Amino acid sequence: MSVSANDFKDVMAQVATTVTVVTAKSSDGPIGLTVSAFTSVSVDPPIVLVCIDKVVGTIEAMLEAPGFTVNMMPEDSEDEAMLFATHGADRFGSTKWQDARSPEAGPVLASAFAYFACATVKRTEIGDHWVIFGEVTAVGLPKDGSMPLVWHDRGFAKVAR
Repeated sequence: MSVSANDFKDVMAQVATTVTVVTAKSSDGPIGLTVSAFTSVSVDPPIVLVCIDKVVGTIEAMLEAPGFTVNMMPEDSEDEAMLFATHGADRFGSTKWQDARSPEAGPVLASAFAYFACATVKRTEIGDHWVIFGEVTAVGLPKDGSMPLVWHDRGFAKVAR
């Protein structure tokens, strides 16, 4: 029995996830995009993965990059999350950021409440996405009192304290 794309999306919309902005370096400068498909894979060694749609304009640069950074976005950062989700936007023009402590990783956004800097260890094409695995080479520990920006039911949500 086959499941329709709409039914699949409707059920997935009920999965709450922390909003993340994945960044990397390219020959043309920093690149980044908002993703919701991010998870940990392994603790020893520390590995995470991100899933990126094949139609994203920066997919080739993301695949060529030696690494990436997963920036966890805090509550009240909806505008920045939407900026990084907008096709053709100048994502780094007004965004404050710094280089990661790991040379292969992407920029660390000043607004991120925590981050994983990663060296890419594997790329896998599956379905309509690329899955990029990264070994965590540096972390930005959560800032005290920070709460994540959450995506649920096709919109931003806040975590109750």
